[in-house]
Amino acid sequence: MNGSSPDNIQAQQAVAEAVQLTRQSKTSDALTIFESFLTPLSGGTISDRRIAAGAFSYYGYCIAKIRRKYAEGVKYCDISLRANPLDPDHRANLAMVYLERDDRAKAIEALNAGLRLDRRNKRLHLILESIGRRKPPVIPFLSRNNLLNIWLGRRRAGKQ
Repeated sequence: MNGSSPDNIQAQQAVAEAVQLTRQSKTSDALTIFESFLTPLSGGTISDRRIAAGAFSYYGYCIAKIRRKYAEGVKYCDISLRANPLDPDHRANLAMVYLERDDRAKAIEALNAGLRLDRRNKRLHLILESIGRRKPPVIPFLSRNNLLNIWLGRRRAGKQ
């Protein structure tokens, strides 16, 4: 099948729309579109591999957000990362999947990996700002989980 067939153009446009909807936090609408075009995506009939790879990343986030299928979401983000490891958006989507499953440490790891690729990426910085950064333990030579550090940290934050 050549790259300019009507089906291929329609699939590429739909996938681009689904990516845009995901960026606008309309993940339910995006998921519906992604699933309509999952066969062309996975079957390789979309000629532009970058579009297909990016779509898997956003699709993975939608699955995690809407269906709570976190392992599947990670899997699709990993497909995108293997296809285009230099795209920080794939790392951002992976981080969002990890945040959906309440795995803050993995999310920060993915965000930092994305920032190593693109220090100025606004989306990565916005996600980091939204989850916040932890302050160092009040007593550095004690572990963060030490009861004294927990108590002092809560007092420092004004939570008693």
